[in-house]
Amino acid sequence: MWEWLLGSGHPVSRQDVEAAVQLLVEQVEPRLQLLPDGRRKLRRGVRRTLQYMHELCDTLPESLDLSLPGYSLDRRVGLLFSSPQSLSDILAGSESLHDYFARPSSADTVQLMLAMEPSETHRLGSVLMPDGSVRKDVPQTVLSFDRHRFVAAGSTRDEAIRKGREHAYAVWCTSLGQGLQQLEARRRLLEIERQALQLQLKTGSGVLNAEALNLSGVLTREQAEQRLEQVQRELVDGSKLGSLTGKLQLLQQIVETPEEYIQAKQDTVWVNRMGVLTPPDQGGQQLDYAEVLLGYLQQRKRVVFPATLSREAWREWQQRWPQQEAPAVL
Repeated sequence: MWEWLLGSGHPVSRQDVEAAVQLLVEQVEPRLQLLPDGRRKLRRGVRRTLQYMHELCDTLPESLDLSLPGYSLDRRVGLLFSSPQSLSDILAGSESLHDYFARPSSADTVQLMLAMEPSETHRLGSVLMPDGSVRKDVPQTVLSFDRHRFVAAGSTRDEAIRKGREHAYAVWCTSLGQGLQQLEARRRLLEIERQALQLQLKTGSGVLNAEALNLSGVLTREQAEQRLEQVQRELVDGSKLGSLTGKLQLLQQIVETPEEYIQAKQDTVWVNRMGVLTPPDQGGQQLDYAEVLLGYLQQRKRVVFPATLSREAWREWQQRWPQQEAPAVL
């Protein structure tokens, strides 16, 4: 779609920027297209965002081998997927894979970008000590991965990375739209609260619908005055959301500082075969991965791995581990 994502040193072209601006406006606030200079004011920031995303995560870990033998031989695969059945079900439900293998011109081996949501849980477990004894009730941290999704598929690694970045930009645009909607909803609630507080101060009556406004009962006059001052400050800070021009200005500020909302880094942890964080001197195995954070107001954290899978292996997974339930296509 956009040549800047190819990773071959192409500069960001005007066409790249226009396509990205269009997607941003559609996801965040389509009415911005009504402003005569709306798109023009977004171009510089969008160009900066595209350039910034292109520079992120230049190095990825070695690709996962998603063949049946790879599940046993590549210890990372067994760690990232809870069972062969879960991996087979995720492969069967992947829209990216279905689309890729449905094209007769596609190569027999697909390069994939796998995204997952990491989480850590804490528990008390048992540890085998060097002398052979077992120590119980040892605090442990378990690293696990959920919400697996193949976000991109291509005939080459570069193509898969390009599509992965394209997907990340689209997710970021969606996050911006959701974030601005939350701010607008917050502003409307503050408007209602301000009116209720003003009424209380004017008439001396209790705050209307205090429970719905998340207030703890009837406020004293002093408390109401303090809260009203706080609400008015928040409304002034969020005043840009009250008009299309204000929304455009806010969006300009966001896209011109992408480093505040998008981060990516290489990370390394040491874990045992059960996913428990374990120091190297105690048998922990090194796990390298790319971590991506993106979003507005609330950032999403995802772990990213490249992976390879042949058409034959894809069929073997379905034959060996047929779907127990028809999963939603991911």
